[in-house]
Amino acid sequence: MADKHFDELMRVQHQIQKGLLREQRTDLKIEVISIINVLTSGRKETVQKEAVFIESANRGFNHDEVANLIEELIKDKIIFEPMLGYIKKTG
Repeated sequence: MADKHFDELMRVQHQIQKGLLREQRTDLKIEVISIINVLTSGRKETVQKEAVFIESANRGFNHDEVANLIEELIKDKIIFEPMLGYIKKTG
């Protein structure tokens, strides 16, 4: 009986952990979108990826992590790459 409760507790703990990781990833995406918003304010509609990497590094982000987040945002159709090395928000 105790094994059953332990297994259930482990399953619930695993689900909570997955949810927290998902939320953390979403928070990181929001932070990158915020950086893009700041860098594309005014008349600019596109921003160099390198500028996003630099600003992200200033905020303590790892280059590879930001590159992965940008790819996820492209996959989610939140941003796109109109030309190599530049990104733009959709819509």
